[in-house]
Amino acid sequence: MKTLKIVAGVVSTIVSVAVVTTGASVVDAPVASAAPGEFLITDEVPTLDDLDAQVAFLIETPASDEAKAANMEGGMRAVVVARTLYNIGWYRAPRGSNEITGPETHNGNVHTAMLRSKSAGQPDLVARVVWKRIDGVWKLSNSSVCEGVKAVGLAMACDF
Repeated sequence: MKTLKIVAGVVSTIVSVAVVTTGASVVDAPVASAAPGEFLITDEVPTLDDLDAQVAFLIETPASDEAKAANMEGGMRAVVVARTLYNIGWYRAPRGSNEITGPETHNGNVHTAMLRSKSAGQPDLVARVVWKRIDGVWKLSNSSVCEGVKAVGLAMACDF
């Protein structure tokens, strides 16, 4: 456990230095202006285009916390991850991008697909991502959000 805390501290320091040296701003990011519920996937079975658009909405737009929370299993408690990734800007233009591809699986209220995230000067991140259909809406699962936190090296708890 002590090793994990040391690694988390080192990663946190590296992220802080990277944000400072690249000019990315977490504090002075644009204020979100989208209305709650602006983007939702409600089809019985989501398409890759639907899921790709949702990931772009969460990570690549300055939408409101409420609008993003409506697309995440963890709701308002998990939206800090989407907000942080947007503010850092590593996985949105002009520094990066995201793409949802197959193979995908579908089993009732659970759907999976592959996410490839790219950021200039960094190795691509490729992960299997899980969505859950909750109250008729497809939401990015807490488990996938937490895997993303670990993969990117964000120093935050996954307690949502």
